[in-house]
Amino acid sequence: MSTTVYQKSEILFLYESTYSIPNGDPFTGEQRYDEETKKILVSDVRIKRFIRNHLEEIGGEDIYVSDKTGAGKTDAKSVLSWIATNRNTNNKTDIGEILKEQIDVRLFGGISTLGDKVELDKVDKEGKLLKDENKKNIKQKFTNGHIQFTGPVQFALLNPSLNEVNLRMHQNTTHFTSKADNTQGSIGTTTIVPYGILQIHGWINPRSAEKTEMTDSDKEKMFKALWESINDINTRTKSNQNSTVLIEIVYAEQHFKIYGADRLIKITPKNGKSSEQIRSMEDYDLDFSELTKLQENSKVAEIRYYTDINDVEDKFSKLDKFKAMHFYKNQ
Repeated sequence: MSTTVYQKSEILFLYESTYSIPNGDPFTGEQRYDEETKKILVSDVRIKRFIRNHLEEIGGEDIYVSDKTGAGKTDAKSVLSWIATNRNTNNKTDIGEILKEQIDVRLFGGISTLGDKVELDKVDKEGKLLKDENKKNIKQKFTNGHIQFTGPVQFALLNPSLNEVNLRMHQNTTHFTSKADNTQGSIGTTTIVPYGILQIHGWINPRSAEKTEMTDSDKEKMFKALWESINDINTRTKSNQNSTVLIEIVYAEQHFKIYGADRLIKITPKNGKSSEQIRSMEDYDLDFSELTKLQENSKVAEIRYYTDINDVEDKFSKLDKFKAMHFYKNQ
């Protein structure tokens, strides 16, 4: 596999979420929230999970961090045993090379702490041990089992919304009981986001891309998965979401960087509304004035974008450095 990603870039991805919970805290289920700024937050882990699930379920790609490798096993040794048995069609014996065949490792990195020389069990697709005629576990020998790949694609740890939000309390009842000895369902209380325009900030590092062997094709698949995963979610808390704008700021040199890329896009509420009163895109304008100034910045080679919003498309298409991304063949 040849690496063709050699340009450093930053990512800005905007999507809207209406009466939902874009990213609940794993302990409480409540939406992540900055009480001082009144902005909701979305973690990098949530975004990577969107991408991984879409690449695996829709794209048919091989994924390292997956519930399917080893029938849901989460320890690295069991997962690698499953991958080495069921995906290693070229019979590679280097764990690092096997890891790089998983697209999420090429994108986001991966780790193995098995040691320089290791024996792994052979397992079937359900994760059950395969045995020889003497009923002994069949072993496979591998090298380079202690390795860590830093992912070339990273997202900000927590990504704040562009608008301020007043969370709303929501109560609902359940039909099924929470305990066996209960005679009726329970009442649940949670907080929901009336409306949020989320901005996800990311980076692509070409030096790390060389080590994981990430390609331009991998990057295109990742962008497409990011865009479509938001639109395809059908869970109760995240079904009312829409991708709006995806931007990649590509630098002219690997050591270049502009200050404050995550502050280039702003929103301006309309019709006398406050930021907290926004409920749809009709209630505000997206302000790209600072972003479009990059047209004159020598550190920036080009700005790639994708959007389904005609007003945004018309604005960007008139600028020389702005180049449309093409996810679909008929575009």
